[in-house]
Amino acid sequence: MIYTAVIFDMDGVLIDSEPIIRTAAQLAAIEIDRAVTDQFYASVIGLPSVQVEAAFMHEFGDDFPLADYRLRFERCYRRVVESRGLAPKPGIPALLDALIACEIPIAVATSTRAENADAALAAAGLIDRLPVRVTGDQVQRGKPAPDIFLLAAGRIGVAPQYCVAVEDSDVGARAAVAAGMYTLLVPDLKSPSAELIGLVGDVYPSMPAAAARILNLVRAGPARR
Repeated sequence: MIYTAVIFDMDGVLIDSEPIIRTAAQLAAIEIDRAVTDQFYASVIGLPSVQVEAAFMHEFGDDFPLADYRLRFERCYRRVVESRGLAPKPGIPALLDALIACEIPIAVATSTRAENADAALAAAGLIDRLPVRVTGDQVQRGKPAPDIFLLAAGRIGVAPQYCVAVEDSDVGARAAVAAGMYTLLVPDLKSPSAELIGLVGDVYPSMPAAAARILNLVRAGPARR
């Protein structure tokens, strides 16, 4: 199979943001006398906002002050970003530059809302490389439904079966597989299950390791050699 496009998840794939998001979630919870454990946070990685909020209500009960927590999280997130900054994942700038040089269509497919996604990519210095961005607020069904990947493929004009998708989360990988894309899983904060490993095309321990495979996949045809 010759693949002709690459679609990336954002958090944990393009930018090293999952630890920052987790820290902000935990700090905001402390402010209202709750505790967001690493295990609970891992269970919501990759989910769209509506499902994340539903998970919080289920975890903490009907009296959980969701609106207040949401505001506190946004403040904590901005504070942590200002303190630590946001960096691309290792190998990502070089990979994006190589894909652009080869005129390979690329896109972002993230559950994050558009405003926050744009801010994060700008802070990481990647936004100019990624003009095609599909975000969680642009689809009715979030991951693990395939909608966000299908919309991204449509916007770059490449059929899903010719796209390579790069994900770090369980729900994201399932969405990409459901869309019919060749899916590379690069786990970030959560180790994949044996069942998920069997579902995706490849699993790599880091983005630099995955980058070589991605470039090989999209340069496989005569036109890319």
